[in-house]
Amino acid sequence: MLALGLGIAGAYVAGAVLAALLSLSNGGSAWAPMHLALAGAGTVAIGAFMPHFAITLAGTRPGPPWERLVAIGLLAGGVAIVIAGVLVLRGGWALAGALLVIGGLGLVARHTFAPLRDPLARRHPVVTATYGVALLEFAAGVLLGGLATAGLPWIADNWAWLRPAHAWLTLFGAMSVTIFGTLVYLAPTVLGARIRASRALVVAATGILAGPLVAALGFTLHADGLASAGMAVAAVGAIGQVGYVADVVRRRGRYTSEHDWRRVAVAHLVAGTGWFAAALIVALALAAADVTAARSLAGWSIGPLVIPLVAGWMLQELVGSWTHLVPSVTPGDAARHAAQRRLLAILSRSRLAAWNLGIAAAWVGIVLAWPPLAALGAGLIGAAVLLSVILLGRALVARG
Repeated sequence: MLALGLGIAGAYVAGAVLAALLSLSNGGSAWAPMHLALAGAGTVAIGAFMPHFAITLAGTRPGPPWERLVAIGLLAGGVAIVIAGVLVLRGGWALAGALLVIGGLGLVARHTFAPLRDPLARRHPVVTATYGVALLEFAAGVLLGGLATAGLPWIADNWAWLRPAHAWLTLFGAMSVTIFGTLVYLAPTVLGARIRASRALVVAATGILAGPLVAALGFTLHADGLASAGMAVAAVGAIGQVGYVADVVRRRGRYTSEHDWRRVAVAHLVAGTGWFAAALIVALALAAADVTAARSLAGWSIGPLVIPLVAGWMLQELVGSWTHLVPSVTPGDAARHAAQRRLLAILSRSRLAAWNLGIAAAWVGIVLAWPPLAALGAGLIGAAVLLSVILLGRALVARG
């Protein structure tokens, strides 16, 4: 099931890169590449990963495989219908697709939390809370976006406020909350460190869980101050997450083999947290400048934050996760898993350098309105991401 989910997520990532390059070449909108990456790859990956992590941590048995297959199908198909509905089909197709996605999220919730009813299940409050909040935020954000495509008068009249609420529920909220909840256990596992609580973890959990909800509520209520406060809380949480991951890195184990494979997983997971914190700090600074100048936050957009949030945060965490998980949990013997690790480690240093230098160049190029630098950065990111997807595809079909 994980292999299928990863394969579909990888296909959506490839589609997002190609759509982004096409958009840059003709000056089109970033809506399609963003939603292919976030709603497509991100949602399908969550549908595959979330039940797996919850069941593994709880030490219980998974639900019927066919139900998990239906969940992934609803998520992947629903997102495809949403994107096609907005770009091509029009009418009520996008709302229908959104309802399919919500149905898929419901099945994901069932497979994530039903095993926890087992009296012998191990309890992990941080993961339980983050996954629960993330699924509720996802459902609310997807429903809001779907209703917007239906042209409901109240939503259309208030879309300048509800669009940022949609972003804070989905990208800053559900997607980021899920990544954080997974990193709490995945980062120590990848780095060979013991999992332990810390003040940084408490700060991260509080800020990343509460901040996006407060910000979304502020935008919904047309309350600039409340929205800014939510951004501040989220930024503090992101900094706390950097502190937690830095502590894990400090306590990391010592490995004597397969350094290139480990480098890809570790570097993506660690770098992603830094880009997330940087994006939230910039978002807070821009919002504070608007509030100080008595400008309304209506119409607030992630704008130039797309690069660090999508390429720097979400996609890096996804690639870091699948780099570790494919040889660890997919079917096969030791020889097949060793072959997968070798494939996923190809050009590790070059890919990491191109990816993160590309993010920096593209972000600066967009902010300074310097197209050549932005195009260079986008090209580096695109090449690194597409190579990572190709290597994922090869690893999923590899034989020992």
